[in-house]
Amino acid sequence: MKHKVYTVFVVFICVAVFTDLKAQLPKTEVYVAEFKNLFSKPQVLSVSYLTAYNRHGYNNQPRFISYDDLMLSSAIDTSQITDIYQLNLRNREIFRVTDTEQISEFSPTPSSTPGQFTCVRIEADGKDQSLWSYPSDRSSKGKRLMPTLKNIGYHTWISQDTVALFLVGNTNTLAIANTNSQKMDVILDNIGRCIKYGTDGTLYIVHKTKPDAWILKGYHLKDKAMSVITQMPQGTEDFEILANGTFMAGSGSILKTFTPKKDTEWVPIADFSEKGITGITRITAFRDRIAFVNSRK
Repeated sequence: MKHKVYTVFVVFICVAVFTDLKAQLPKTEVYVAEFKNLFSKPQVLSVSYLTAYNRHGYNNQPRFISYDDLMLSSAIDTSQITDIYQLNLRNREIFRVTDTEQISEFSPTPSSTPGQFTCVRIEADGKDQSLWSYPSDRSSKGKRLMPTLKNIGYHTWISQDTVALFLVGNTNTLAIANTNSQKMDVILDNIGRCIKYGTDGTLYIVHKTKPDAWILKGYHLKDKAMSVITQMPQGTEDFEILANGTFMAGSGSILKTFTPKKDTEWVPIADFSEKGITGITRITAFRDRIAFVNSRK
């Protein structure tokens, strides 16, 4: 596994529209918003465009690994091969973490094992979707986890050996697996791609009960019970859990929040339409920083 280092200045928003119908991967871009009073009276201080290094390509699944460091998956220009990149927001540097030929890596995720991160790989055959663990210091080529599973779409860690999985199928399924015993329990069908594990010991997912009704639910691991949180904004399946237990989701150009036991509906806190942002999807948060993907039309 190789790595390359680039230096880039994080610039303030400058949006251009590109059309390339030959590309199968969507053209997406990543931004970070700095907030003041995020947990009380949110106020946007700045919004920065992070993926100027790949304006024509695919940039997705951002994930904070520290306050200043963000991992994401990028396919440069019109390439169909994605690699994991790490962006340092303080030093304005970009590190290419993986450089694997004919293999794509998606969804970088902090591992419960110190010094490791995990991601989903699409193998060279273009069909096998597997879970891999890599050392953060790039000292080895990593190893495959759950080798018999070939339909892993997304994942999040519950403990060092226990992982929640989005399994791709006729109906996409939530499963919980143990990487040591290789045992797996199927929990729920018809779920959205976003899986989050809360500090309260609850696994949060979106249950697509109907085409027009997507419900945010919590699966309580201790008693194996499912509870309803709220209905998601129309057409939205991505969300984040803030440090105070508030949920955040995007709806078009707008970021919204929902605080259980306080709100009865999603509350708009920021509108980025004047910046050319019209399709907020994946969201990741660290303290007062919110990084998100804009899907260009």
